[in-house]
Amino acid sequence: MKAKSRLTLRKEWLLIPVSILMGIGMLYYFDRVGVAAQESKDAAKNSPRGNLSDLYPRWLGAREMLIHQRDPYSREVTLDIQKGFWGRPIDPRNPNDPTDEVRFAYPLYVVFLMAPTINWPFESVQTWYMAIAAAVSILSVWWWWRVFAESGSVLWIAVASTLLLGSYPVVQGLHSQQLVLLVAALIAGGVAATAAGAFWAAGVMLALATIKPQVTVAIAAWLLLWSASKWRERKALCLSFLATMTVLLASAELLLPGWFWKWREALSAYMRYAPLPSATVQLIFGEYVGLAVGAAVLVALGVFCWKTRLDSPSTDRFKLVPPLILTIYLAVSPVWHSYDHVLLLPSALLAFRWGNEYFQLKPFGRAVLIFSIFVFAWSWISAITLYLTSRGSPALAQSLVLAPSGAPA
Repeated sequence: MKAKSRLTLRKEWLLIPVSILMGIGMLYYFDRVGVAAQESKDAAKNSPRGNLSDLYPRWLGAREMLIHQRDPYSREVTLDIQKGFWGRPIDPRNPNDPTDEVRFAYPLYVVFLMAPTINWPFESVQTWYMAIAAAVSILSVWWWWRVFAESGSVLWIAVASTLLLGSYPVVQGLHSQQLVLLVAALIAGGVAATAAGAFWAAGVMLALATIKPQVTVAIAAWLLLWSASKWRERKALCLSFLATMTVLLASAELLLPGWFWKWREALSAYMRYAPLPSATVQLIFGEYVGLAVGAAVLVALGVFCWKTRLDSPSTDRFKLVPPLILTIYLAVSPVWHSYDHVLLLPSALLAFRWGNEYFQLKPFGRAVLIFSIFVFAWSWISAITLYLTSRGSPALAQSLVLAPSGAPA
């Protein structure tokens, strides 16, 4: 029995080098195949290529606001951003130029997050961001695991962390320095703090996560409802969230009066110029049926959240709500990118945590679960396949790559 247990343990530990190899395969694919294909395409069209960092508009906007008192939403600052991001201002009359104007389209209080870096060279900011984003992404695995289980296996947390860092959304997010990686970690920390009873910390982290409000608003609204439903016990979450938001909004207004309307205008412009796909439900079911399906799913989610508002964090129903909200957001939101799929992490971890329930499912349920696992694994399978193909025929591999719309490389 002991020998069998040792053998099983050795087999399980083999998962770590396997997950590392999968991550290396993804990194090589992204750098040697995906980026190379986009560079060839841009060279053929004579399209501009600058630093292509999603962090750059936020960093430059913060520097211009805090050092030179320039409006980051202004046309002048937008042109400066384009010079760094694209290499030169884009020309809307040139059909080969990008349509993405890379405006400063975040709430103004994001400048407080960027403030410590405004005197650094941007290359240093990029390096530090990637290191911090990778670290908090690993930390988010542990936070979500604490939500779903009282204790975590070091082995499985290590495997999950390695797979996360080697997943396409995180590789792309690190490559483009996307703030969604920090936001995803703040959401994980906020939910974990809620589950641990540290309501003040949860409110602060959720408020900071609103630098990307489209990602955070639904789960923040749910936790505020949950907090208000038992006010005496949970009021600290609501109060800390509202206090932090008040400080952020008031400080931003003092810094640039009327910023909210400038930000709203920037968002409206973003919806016009950004190359965004349709909502996932519309891609699957079509435009009108997709809208109906999305509306029905949102109503069902609202009913489920309302029924769960009195539950304690230890209940299975409470544990299900955050992954459900984040997954449904990705399905119904008209504003999403492939790097936002990092928000599927809690769904994957919860499915693994409840893996024993697999044997109680009916055949159809088992088939759906197996298909879902295949979909999760497909990015690594295709990445490794394309990279190996590129070793023999780089042209063939690049011709097979379909770069996500609007994804900087």
